[in-house]
Amino acid sequence: MTEWILQLPTWEMIRFFGLLSYFMLFAGVAIGISYSFPGWAPKTKGKLYRMHEAASVSGMFLGVFHAMLLVIDTYMPFSWHEILLPFAASHAPVINGLGTIAAYGMVIIILTTDLRNKLNRKVWRLIHFASYPTFVLALVHGISGGTDTKVGWIFLSYVLTFAVVTILSIARAFLGGKRSLAHSAGRR
Repeated sequence: MTEWILQLPTWEMIRFFGLLSYFMLFAGVAIGISYSFPGWAPKTKGKLYRMHEAASVSGMFLGVFHAMLLVIDTYMPFSWHEILLPFAASHAPVINGLGTIAAYGMVIIILTTDLRNKLNRKVWRLIHFASYPTFVLALVHGISGGTDTKVGWIFLSYVLTFAVVTILSIARAFLGGKRSLAHSAGRR
């Protein structure tokens, strides 16, 4: 069994699952921002929420799998200590530490979303807004630590995903005031 595992193309798998995790995190963030736009029909809003949740949870698990593969990599193996403790990696400690923090961010955001009804709404929203810096940390980790970032389509995908999240965030900020006032008026 050990020989079979050592024969796996771990480096390629590490990059594949890292990229897939990033793209699912991007999808979760982008759909989550879109979900918050006013005007969606309830049925559409429900579909968006399920897509947001599925993408975010998938991204988290893919990111954890990405990190776990680093332990069995034969070219540049990481210890559990280097993976679990931010900035403890012997290779590129800052870049890999940002990846570790992004992974913890994803786990915390997912867990607190599952506990949403048990948390104070303001606390939950504050934690959920950590999705933005978590996304940026994952982006910086991918761009700086990814051995394939120089591949044109991969670098372009990083630029485009960042641009989409930025544009959606700006659009949401402009729509936010109107929604918040209407929402607040309806609660009184």
